[in-house]
Amino acid sequence: MTDLLSTYRGYGVEELPTPSFLIVEDKFDKNCRHMLERVKELERETKVPIKFRAHIKTHKTAKGTLKQLGVGLIENPKDSIVVSTIKEATELLNYQDKIGKQYVKDICFGLPACVPGIIDQLNTLSGRVQNLRIFVDNVEHLDNLVKFGRSTNDKKWSIFVKVDMGTHRAGLPTESEDFLELLKKLITPEVAEVADLYGFYAHAGHSYNVTNILDAHELLLYEIKAVNEAAKMFTRLNPKANARNLTLSVGATPTSNSLRVRDDLEINEYIKDKLVGTLEIHCGNYCLYDLQQLSTNCINDFECSGYVLGTILSSYKERHEMLTNTGVMVLTRESSKFNGNGLCVPINSILKDESYKIEWYVDRISQEHGILRQHADKDEREHPKDAAPLNPLLKLGQKIAIIPQHACIVMGQFPHYFVLDKDNKVSDVWTPFQKW
Repeated sequence: MTDLLSTYRGYGVEELPTPSFLIVEDKFDKNCRHMLERVKELERETKVPIKFRAHIKTHKTAKGTLKQLGVGLIENPKDSIVVSTIKEATELLNYQDKIGKQYVKDICFGLPACVPGIIDQLNTLSGRVQNLRIFVDNVEHLDNLVKFGRSTNDKKWSIFVKVDMGTHRAGLPTESEDFLELLKKLITPEVAEVADLYGFYAHAGHSYNVTNILDAHELLLYEIKAVNEAAKMFTRLNPKANARNLTLSVGATPTSNSLRVRDDLEINEYIKDKLVGTLEIHCGNYCLYDLQQLSTNCINDFECSGYVLGTILSSYKERHEMLTNTGVMVLTRESSKFNGNGLCVPINSILKDESYKIEWYVDRISQEHGILRQHADKDEREHPKDAAPLNPLLKLGQKIAIIPQHACIVMGQFPHYFVLDKDNKVSDVWTPFQKW
C-alpha cells in the first residue's frame, strides 16, 4: 500500500473517500496495551505465570498484530497468536521474512480442521514457524493425523483439544462421552507417536450476550474451571502426564475485559490454589471494539478505535431521514442489542476519551444505501410524547463516522484501512490479509 500511503498521508478525515474504514491509532494502542497490562496484573496477583495469545482475525494485518503482541508498547512483547485462516498466518510470516524479524513464534489455527487437504496446508505452515498449534474435537481428526504422520521436520503435531462452553459452534463439552473418547484416543501409542497434547482451549462465545461486566467475570471463571477439569480428566487417564505442562487457554473479549474487575478475588484464589495447568488468556476484538462489545457494558463507547466513514447523500424532511453510502456491502447485517446497523459519531469526537453524543444511527440498509434516523434514548423510545425535538438534518456531502455492529465482519468489506494520528490525519494505511 505504498502508493495509497503516499497519496493519502496527511489527509484529514473530511478529505478521504467514502466508504472507508478508519482506525484511530492512539486508541488501538491503548486497547492493546491495557489488555496486556491486565494479564500482567493477574500474573502479579496470583504469583503464577500466565500466557497471552492474541487473536488477529478482526483486522488481519501485520502491523495490527504486532501491536496486539505489545511490540513498541510494552517492555517484553508476547509472541503467540490465533488465526482464523491459513492465509492470515502465511502472509504474516511473509511479512516477517520481508522485514527480517521474527516477532511471532507460536501460531494456533483456530478451526478444528484436521482433514485431508487442510492437513497438507497445516504441514506447510508448520515448517515456517517455531510452534504450530492445531485444534481437534473429533476422534477422526486424530485418525487423520496418524495416517498423515508427523509434520514437517519430523515434528510431532501440537494439539489443543477444543472445549465447547455451550455455544455449540465447535468443540466438545467435557461431560460428554465423545470428549472422554477423544482423551482416551490421545494416549494410544499410535497417536502419541505423531502428536502431543499441548492443552485445552475454551471460548465462551455466549459472553457476547452478557449485559454487565460481573456476568462476564463469572463466565471467565466458568471457562477456567472447564479447561482445568479437562486437564484433570486427562491426567487421571494418563497418570504419567504432567498437568503443569498443559496450557489451559481461555477467553473472549468480554470475559477477558472482565479482568478490569479487581474486587472479586475468587478467580485469583482459584488460579493460585486449584489450577493444575498453565493459564493462557486469548482474545481478539478488544483492539477495535464495536457495538456488540458495547452492548455487554464491559467497555465505554469512546474506547472504540474502528469506524466506518460515510457521506450524507440526500435528506428527506417529511420523514426526517437521511441517505448515506453505507449500505449492507459496508456495514453488513450483523446485530446486537443496539438497534440498526451502526451509531453515528461526530467526526471531531472520535479522538476524544469521553462519552459520545449520539444523535443519529443507521436504521436500515440495502445493498449500497444506508438510512439514518434520529437516535432516541430509552425514555424517548418508551414515551414518544416526551421525546426531545428533532435534531436538524445533516448537510448533504457531510462526512459521518459510524461505530459498526461487528468490526470483524465489517472490516472484511474493506481492502485497506486508513490509520489516523492524534491530529485526525492519515499516518499509515494497513492492508489486511483477507479471504483464504
